[in-house]
Amino acid sequence: MIKLCGIKKYFHSNGVMALENANFTLNSGEIHALLGENGSGKSTLMHVLAGFFPPSSGTILINGRERHFASTADALALGIGMVRQQPGFLKGLKVWEDCILGAENPAVNVYGFPTAFRSLFFNPVLLKKRVKDLSVLWSFDLPLDEETSSLTVNQRMKAAVLSLLLRNVRWFIFDEPTAVLSEGETKNLYDLLHRLRNEGKGIILITHKLDEALKVSDRVTVMRHGVTAESWNTGEFSINELKGAIFGERTGSLPHSLFPITQPPVSAKEKPVLSIRNFSLSLPGLPRIRNINLNLMPGKILGIAGVRDSGLEVLEFAIAGLLDIRREQTGKCEGSILLNDQDITGRDVRSFREAGGAYLGADRLGGSLAWDLPLSESLFIHVFRRTRLGIFLNIAALKSWGRKIMNKAGISRSISNMAYSFSGGMIQRVLLAREIAEEPNLLVLSEPGSSLDEKNLLKLADELRTFVEGGSSVLLFSSDLDELHLLADKVLFLKNGILIKNGNGDEN
Repeated sequence: MIKLCGIKKYFHSNGVMALENANFTLNSGEIHALLGENGSGKSTLMHVLAGFFPPSSGTILINGRERHFASTADALALGIGMVRQQPGFLKGLKVWEDCILGAENPAVNVYGFPTAFRSLFFNPVLLKKRVKDLSVLWSFDLPLDEETSSLTVNQRMKAAVLSLLLRNVRWFIFDEPTAVLSEGETKNLYDLLHRLRNEGKGIILITHKLDEALKVSDRVTVMRHGVTAESWNTGEFSINELKGAIFGERTGSLPHSLFPITQPPVSAKEKPVLSIRNFSLSLPGLPRIRNINLNLMPGKILGIAGVRDSGLEVLEFAIAGLLDIRREQTGKCEGSILLNDQDITGRDVRSFREAGGAYLGADRLGGSLAWDLPLSESLFIHVFRRTRLGIFLNIAALKSWGRKIMNKAGISRSISNMAYSFSGGMIQRVLLAREIAEEPNLLVLSEPGSSLDEKNLLKLADELRTFVEGGSSVLLFSSDLDELHLLADKVLFLKNGILIKNGNGDEN
């Protein structure tokens, strides 16, 4: 059993009390959902348990014995591992090589050599076989011989779980694991969680999806403002009581987003903001895109649903300029992508933005945020050129821009605070506000509701509706169909590289 008692966490660097009085209990052989609004302290509490940073005060008990963690290695040694929202991997390594970093050699364990001598008996053949066997056992279907940079976001999630299984972790912490998984992949993850539970593992599931929490968990704990608010066995409460505990509204009902019922008529002379014409793409190691035709008109929000590593991410990257698809390179590209009548086919991110586009990808830590730097560094990335005074930067203008972003995001924190001190939901709101503030003609968002609680997802829906009223357009890529139905005017599906009207195979 794991018990967290009276945990407090104060960040001296920014004066934030992230945890005030948090208590949590995890039993072996259970799935325990941890819920709360963005910034309620869920991830901070679990980072304390996983050894990412020490608590300011309070007690961590493992099977009745008090423990202190100086690092994640200490937590792993006691069987506690965390799969974070954006798992990180070392570039240049193959997937199986990254998975075994720090894991013990099974051949050495058989002979009982002291830990200090185990590195002398490193056996890559046996280690690779162990990784492969576990990957097959859990149906992960990972490209183990490819470099880590080739992994999609949901493959990184699977590889992170595999890495913990290799370390014989007994207590698993999953931080928003289904945020970028398709319906089928989510079901596979649920099956994995239940298999782990049935083997006696303890599982903590941080999620904003209440139906998910009710479906897979045995117990639920709710946090509010760094304090443990409620804890129930699943089945002891109604959905309204759960919402009331999370949002502080005992009625449990959240305001519905007010969408305009009708859109202004589109002029016959009006041109599409984004036009994709007979676009096909075949690049080595990536899913194929086949004859995409699409016109996105001003004032519209279009959603495209699908599985990220089966074509959705490839189309998203091609539009945003994140793939090298010039026709003279290896692979084949046909057709065109036009943004505001400018051909951006095969061009880079800068060309996409100069043509009037803005983009926020699903991999927040990989390309959208500098995790180990002050948040200001990530907010100023697009405005440095616009704030120059000759060879100098206009510091006042940069600070004003940062305050504007934080106000739009509804977060009363300093932009000089380190990015890692913000919760996942806060980071998502800030990055969304940053891209919207660019006032682009086309806003491309990938997994836009990732890490957002219900209130902030409804708020985003209203913000996007207001944004397109000025004549701009929004293109959403998501593996969450319910999210797309909430945010978009129309939803299309990408299946086997083909754009269709619905999931049954009707072509667009």
